[in-house]
Amino acid sequence: MPEAEVETALEAPLFPRRSSFQPARSRFVLHCTLFLATGVTTFITGSLFHAENSPSPGHWAEVLYHPARWVEGAPYACSVLVILLAHEMGHYLACRYYRIPASLPYFLPGIPILGTFGAFIRIRGPIPDRKSLFDVGIAGPIAGFVVALPILLYGMSQSRIIPLDQAQDSEFFVGFPLLFLAAQSWYFPNAPDNTVLSLSPYLSAAWVGMLATSLNLLPAGQLDGGHLCYAISRKLHSRMSRATLVAVILLGAFHQAWLLWAVALLFLGERHPPLLEEREPLSTGRRLLAVVALIILLLCFMPIPIRLRS
Repeated sequence: MPEAEVETALEAPLFPRRSSFQPARSRFVLHCTLFLATGVTTFITGSLFHAENSPSPGHWAEVLYHPARWVEGAPYACSVLVILLAHEMGHYLACRYYRIPASLPYFLPGIPILGTFGAFIRIRGPIPDRKSLFDVGIAGPIAGFVVALPILLYGMSQSRIIPLDQAQDSEFFVGFPLLFLAAQSWYFPNAPDNTVLSLSPYLSAAWVGMLATSLNLLPAGQLDGGHLCYAISRKLHSRMSRATLVAVILLGAFHQAWLLWAVALLFLGERHPPLLEEREPLSTGRRLLAVVALIILLLCFMPIPIRLRS
């Protein structure tokens, strides 16, 4: 799922009077309110798709009047929130390590399909060098992936194979990334033909985490992947941002949702704020971590994430 990722406000003072790691009370209330609202929407989503005798997604408000169903939505909601929190706290803690002013995570509640539009933090000051930019950029995807992976494995063990005709009433179908396909073949090596995988709530949450990770690792603009590219080379960042935009537009021929993501990339722009010092190159270890990030992107990427029932 898309996350509006690390924004940089270069007009912020380098040495603010108030500690940037101690948000004002009104801002802290906003963080808590958004988190609670996202908790509500993800609980509703989990109840709609994983509770017994739940109403159809078009009647999601009915869940509000049946608190017992919220318990059944808890596995999905809690898993999604933990994955998103791990991702954003990875960014936040990396900022704290390098003493870069940054906000706490802003969670974004969403409609009851995924239940959230992700989360983001805001960086309120300049980033000093390539090393710190790389570490801030990669900390989120690594942290989120490390948390999502065991949830994926457990969720796959709790899922089941069902006949294809039992899935005909589903409102939509989801595409699987390579990591899901590998786990499915490991857990269900002898699945018969004309069957589909019915996702457990934990596996559904891991799917959301993989989608968010892959979108953020796209090498463009100020997405996490864009930060990594810029930390390696400004020229690489410029070229990859343009190539990614073209690729996303082409993917729109297969799935129209990619056209919305292309609009988002155009809105965010390909420009990346300059660093205070850009001469020192990245170490070999960090370049190897960039390869790890690329592998994670390939394992999590889904050309057609969601397909509505025709």
